[in-house]
Amino acid sequence: MSALLILIALAGDSSGDPPGRADSEVAAGQVVTELHRSIWCMRQARNGDYWFGSNGNGIFRYDGRRLVRYGAADGLPGDVVRDIGEDAAGSLLVATTEGVARFDGRRFVSLEPVGPQSGGAGWALAPDDVWLIVDPSRYGPWRWDGRRLYQLELAGSPAEADHRARYPNVSYDPAGVYSIHRDRRGHLWFGTASLGLCRYDGRGLSWLYEERLTTTPEGGAFGIRAIHQDRAGDYWISNTRQRFEVSPGHETRDGFRHLRYRKKPGLPDADADTGRNFTYFASLVEDEAGALWLACGSDGVLKYDGAVTHYPLPAGAFALHLYRDRSGGLWLGTARHGVFRFEAERFVPFDVRGSGD
Repeated sequence: MSALLILIALAGDSSGDPPGRADSEVAAGQVVTELHRSIWCMRQARNGDYWFGSNGNGIFRYDGRRLVRYGAADGLPGDVVRDIGEDAAGSLLVATTEGVARFDGRRFVSLEPVGPQSGGAGWALAPDDVWLIVDPSRYGPWRWDGRRLYQLELAGSPAEADHRARYPNVSYDPAGVYSIHRDRRGHLWFGTASLGLCRYDGRGLSWLYEERLTTTPEGGAFGIRAIHQDRAGDYWISNTRQRFEVSPGHETRDGFRHLRYRKKPGLPDADADTGRNFTYFASLVEDEAGALWLACGSDGVLKYDGAVTHYPLPAGAFALHLYRDRSGGLWLGTARHGVFRFEAERFVPFDVRGSGD
């Protein structure tokens, strides 16, 4: 395994018509010719537009012809974007480290959250709700139900007391959320900075903690950056050493709800720290054929379809965020080298100037 240094990001009512594609006049934002070099999240909206969330330069919208950048001056609460969602009405939601805004088709309008709330208040499990990552260093998950935005807290972790006793002066929230995944039963999974992961089944949170899911062999803090349930029903969590078979139920021990699970082998040649295919991954997607694609930081991208294929990136490129668009195309956001698309069996840099109609 090559050294994998992850960039740790410790570092109200709304109404209106569902937004569609904006008209030919740009009402807000700035037309630009290049994306920011640090892209942490991506999404293709229902109308076909691509949105790219940057680490410090706002969000970019590409409609196939024109690239527009929106920042704090255009209504975003901040310029550090951590998540992008779309609700059932077609409203785009952008989560920055300073809060969440809704795009009305022309500009962004900040949403005032209800919260923070723990326990049962504000928690619900509805298929059309949008769950967002705002700032992993400070917050749990945020939930948009189409009318209100709820700021929620993860409570009841069996690992929290021990972590706070060992690290009493940490400057971040160990229960801050780095990843969100909806499984095949419709349950929500949340990966935290230091307390492992938990599943919300509509009734409560059940937890799973193993130190090596959160910390690397070198001792660095990684957190639960990625959770994915594959077609066979197994869960891939943080690293390639193992996958998890998780029971739909839970057990209560010492007053805490624990997930019941067993571990299975992960990728071949990944059972040892020095294994060729052992690495931590920051995101994972599954393609239409069932192959798994993993963004592995300085290790580039891995594809697993029974065999493992390595896709290297240019020297120094750090793979952060993999995304499958609505037609199945693969995109990759990196920490300092911009965006790549998978074409002709390799990841190639995405250049807006050469991709328009």
